[in-house]
Amino acid sequence: MGIAFIFALIGITLDLVKTVSPTFIPTVARQNSLIALLLISLTVVLMAISTIASISAIEKGASQMTIATKQNVALTEQIKFKKLELTNLQLLSKNQLNANQITKADKTAHDVSRVTNELNALYQVQSTTKGTSLLSQYDSKITLLIAIAIEVVSVVMAFTLHALNTLDVSVRSVPSPISTRVEPPSVNQSTQRVLPSVSKDKTLEVHFVASVLDEIKEAILKGTVKPSYRGLKTAFGLSQEKSKQVLSALHEQQILEPWNNNGYRLRTT
Repeated sequence: MGIAFIFALIGITLDLVKTVSPTFIPTVARQNSLIALLLISLTVVLMAISTIASISAIEKGASQMTIATKQNVALTEQIKFKKLELTNLQLLSKNQLNANQITKADKTAHDVSRVTNELNALYQVQSTTKGTSLLSQYDSKITLLIAIAIEVVSVVMAFTLHALNTLDVSVRSVPSPISTRVEPPSVNQSTQRVLPSVSKDKTLEVHFVASVLDEIKEAILKGTVKPSYRGLKTAFGLSQEKSKQVLSALHEQQILEPWNNNGYRLRTT
């Protein structure tokens, strides 16, 4: 059991090497022709060993078939002889009974029973014996043809797998086409373009409010201008947004205090 397993493992390993080695020959040949030649020699030797093993296995099966066929032919001849013997004994028994030879007829009857049993046994053996086959008739030619066909198919499959693998690698290495589509600017880019101008306008606005804040403060304290959006627009021409900034600044300076639903008035305390 152990030796058989070891030999089976060695056989599988050699068969895998024989199948895989042809796929490396084209690649190795481009780098080192000597190593490629050695690889080819190894593949040929392994194929020869595999072919011999296949022929041996097939011939063994063919030999068994041939033996079975010869046995079947011999059984057929024996059955033919026994059937003829049985027919003669049955005819003899009939003649003896007609001639009132009772003793001889009894003996013949025993012989008929014996030959019948022997004939049934031969039929039983024949049913378990294989008949003739094409492989048993042409064992040497068919054995060689089958063994060579197995090796050719093995090599063709190895080269086919190598070609498919090479094709897959070449397809993966093809660069994707360069896209000429012009992407629209993102929201962040648009925001970055707009923000400088917005920041600039806000800076100018703050400087403007700071420049008129003291003047507006003085006018409100004197009572000549009411601290409201309309009052600032009338006196200084400020927009509602700028008026809101001025009033908020004066509120933070505690000059004004909230009054009458979002309005302002002079601080009383």
